[in-house]
Amino acid sequence: MSDESKSVNSRDSGSRTWRLATKELREILRDRRTVMTLVLMPLLVYPLLGVILRKGLLNNLSHLQTIEVHVCLETEEDSRRFAEAMIRGGQIAVMQQGTRSGEPADSSAVADVLGARGQPEFEFRVFSLDELESGFSVEQQVSERFADIGVKLTSVENVDGGRPRRGPPFLKWQILRREGSALSDRGYKEITRRLDAINDRYVDRLLEINQLSRVRPATVATQVLSSSDQGNSSSLITFIPLVLVLMTMTGAVYPAIDLTAGERERGTMEILVAAPVSRMTLLAGKFVAVLTVALLTATMNLISMFATLFALGLEGTVLGNLGPTMVVQVIVLMVVFAAFFSAVLLSITSVARSFKEAQAYLVPLMLISLTPGVFSLMPNLQINGILAVTPLVNTVLMARDLLQGNVSLLMFAIVLISTVLYGVLALAVAARIFGSDAVLYGSGGTLTELLRRPQESTDVASTQVSMSCLAVVFSLFIVAGSIPSRLNVSLSIQLLAAGLVSLFLFVLIPVCLAGFARVQLLHGFSLRLPKWWFWPAAVLLGGSLWPYIYEIEISILTDDRIEELKQIYERFEGNLKAVPLWIKLVSLAVAPAACEEFFFRGFLQNSIRARASASMSIISSAVLFGLFHVIVKDALLFERLIPSTLMGIVLGIVLERSGSVLPGMLLHVMHNGLLIIVSEFESELTQLGIGISERQHLPASVLVGAAVSIAVAVTLLATTGLKRPDQRCNEDGDDSHDDAEGQAES
Repeated sequence: MSDESKSVNSRDSGSRTWRLATKELREILRDRRTVMTLVLMPLLVYPLLGVILRKGLLNNLSHLQTIEVHVCLETEEDSRRFAEAMIRGGQIAVMQQGTRSGEPADSSAVADVLGARGQPEFEFRVFSLDELESGFSVEQQVSERFADIGVKLTSVENVDGGRPRRGPPFLKWQILRREGSALSDRGYKEITRRLDAINDRYVDRLLEINQLSRVRPATVATQVLSSSDQGNSSSLITFIPLVLVLMTMTGAVYPAIDLTAGERERGTMEILVAAPVSRMTLLAGKFVAVLTVALLTATMNLISMFATLFALGLEGTVLGNLGPTMVVQVIVLMVVFAAFFSAVLLSITSVARSFKEAQAYLVPLMLISLTPGVFSLMPNLQINGILAVTPLVNTVLMARDLLQGNVSLLMFAIVLISTVLYGVLALAVAARIFGSDAVLYGSGGTLTELLRRPQESTDVASTQVSMSCLAVVFSLFIVAGSIPSRLNVSLSIQLLAAGLVSLFLFVLIPVCLAGFARVQLLHGFSLRLPKWWFWPAAVLLGGSLWPYIYEIEISILTDDRIEELKQIYERFEGNLKAVPLWIKLVSLAVAPAACEEFFFRGFLQNSIRARASASMSIISSAVLFGLFHVIVKDALLFERLIPSTLMGIVLGIVLERSGSVLPGMLLHVMHNGLLIIVSEFESELTQLGIGISERQHLPASVLVGAAVSIAVAVTLLATTGLKRPDQRCNEDGDDSHDDAEGQAES
């Protein structure tokens, strides 16, 4: 089948998928139960929960319980002065309250120093730095959450009418409160209320004797301190990720069951499978419908929840400083999680033969899905490489960090990429199960058949196998990629260990999965020998592409970003000079280049090419190749995305033209090796006016020479004639590839 035919079929398939999704959505939204879950439940539940929260939890906090505010001062003398001022200010506030209300203040009211009538009772827990001897300042006590309020007292000149005045000194109060802390804000308001009462009483007394003073006994200055963990201190916000999981499941569960097990129970599954539409197109339409309902439900829940919080005035207490950027990030995460969960639901419900059986399958899934919500309630649990690639757990922890404003961009990217890959894998599994004979005719062992090894061998890996391998490799890439640097050995051994990790990730795992799926290694990984002229083309491209890749990279970089990258590279290049050149070439050039080509082009692009056009397979594998190069240990280098993707496109074209992964390996090894050699002889190049470390542009002569080499290589590639890998197989008398492709498309 030609590329034009595949392009037309892709457009037709997309149109059919959209029509099927629209049809399924209309049928789902006609059901009153879905409308109740989607619209009415959020509109009723969240206002009710908000009223209970306000009248229950916060009302108890404001009226029924004593609010303890921990106050830190510098010295014990300051603690004594603070306590005296709070007692006096509380007494004056009670008397002023009684005077304004027209009722006399009795002795018991005056003695009530905890607050005025109708105000919450406060109990100040006062301690000084002299008592602790921890070495922390007052600011650190507040930012590290040991104290809710910090107070610094400074004596000021006590004058009265221009003459020194007898009596206790006047004080300047500097109040330190923690940003985003509701308790800190309430304590600050109570302290300033009592100090204002003292000031007002002093002014009133001066007015009585016709004397005024510019200086008040308590001059207040306020400083708001950010928390040391840069997060939101509200504990209520940690429940929102759990709510996110719940409302996504609520919206997706019923449509997923109805569109798979429901079809089987109604007896319409056989009609659907017999229709002149591919199984993947049918499943894609159902996936779009389930995802749409899940997103609508989640959106209605979020809108209703936020509207309730704003209407009741609880947005500051629950959400803290939630800005527009955080809202957008939460929405992106919600969309990715909804897609992943919808695909998982379809893969599970496709196994069931009835509505009741699907519900039985989903009960354990619901429990498993709720369990990660507990992780969001653990403030000391920080997301790392392992948790970032753990399904469900990564989404919950990232949602918590997003809402608290404590987000690592690297972890956010890893969570998004891994969740998308898991969703694609789940959808591929559902496509294999959906409409299978075991489901259609009620035979058992569908899950066993899913894991059963195929009886016949194939030339290339199926989509299920390649996507499974991609998900496994990415997860292990995040976890195992940092192991060599943690070994307590020399840097040379660490580099060699990194080469072994590349061999394990990009060669051993794909070979094992391909062997289980009975994929022929020579055809499945494009290991055939190419025509001789592809070797010089690969040599020319490998030696001439790096100047242009380098120029593209430094054109993207800004001055500030260059300084940041210098600091990152300095941590690795300091000891790298002592490593022998051959070790660097083997571990940083040969091993990663050959292994990456074996996986991304030989395995992944070859699998995509069997079911898509050449351009689609080249671009898809190149983008994935670029994403892998963005994640570098503990940094996220977006500057590498475009150069790495362009390099992947060139390597993909070489594979498409030659039908072999071997020239691409040679090209990639030479490209990496030349960069290492340039870095090794950096001082000599600097003397020639080529400053690599300073990110200087290369001389025009270098670019012109590289352009000539690239032109010769392109000529060699262009004169061979465009032939697809399966056509080259047919020339060798092997037409099994076309048969496999025809079966896949049918």
